Amino acid sequence: MTVETLNMKDLEITIIRKPIKNMYLRVRRSGDVEISASPHITQEMIESFVLAKWSWIMAKRQAVLSAPSQTLETDEILYFGSPLKVKRLSHSRVAIKVEEDQLLLSVPRAYSDEKAIVAAKNWMFKQLQQKITDYITYYWPYFEKQGILPVEIKYRQMTSTWGVCRPTRGTITFNKNLIHQPDAFIEYVVVHELSHLLQPNHSHRFYELVEFLLPQWKEFESKKV
Repeated sequence: MTVETLNMKDLEITIIRKPIKNMYLRVRRSGDVEISASPHITQEMIESFVLAKWSWIMAKRQAVLSAPSQTLETDEILYFGSPLKVKRLSHSRVAIKVEEDQLLLSVPRAYSDEKAIVAAKNWMFKQLQQKITDYITYYWPYFEKQGILPVEIKYRQMTSTWGVCRPTRGTITFNKNLIHQPDAFIEYVVVHELSHLLQPNHSHRFYELVEFLLPQWKEFESKKV
């Protein structure tokens, strides 16, 4: 496959050469125009093809460039337990916010859907980090009074557990998928893992500590979606 550029009437057109029988024309969300054609198709034939389709190209570009918003193929994202409709908006820079039942995803037009979703997931991960940091900050004074030294907080994708506490290493690792869970369940997981700093196993004393810190822990644990 080779890529060429054709300029016609101040419009730059990308020509993708590959072994196909017919020519294919597409106008991307960014407004870019692409033509797929066989290496045997001459430039004159491509130019004639473009001229024949010129009115359609201009109308299509105007439609995509003036569209105020677009919905991604990834229709919904589960955000802290709530399904949000993902609404893509065009903007010169990445800006993301939650408004009612929508995740408003403002990204440059040149972003593919895949790149836009990555931007949304990165933003969501930062929200999860902040939420867990807030919960740890709230409960930490108790552990500090017990002589526990500050621990390193880590995050990674995990399939079989929501958190891992290693007191001897001074680390707690949280599952990145907590971003999809309600606040109450996340708070329970934080208390659960912090409690392991004092009670390494799931003994009776461990659950006494969890209940002391979070009396409604059973209710919060049941909120998992």
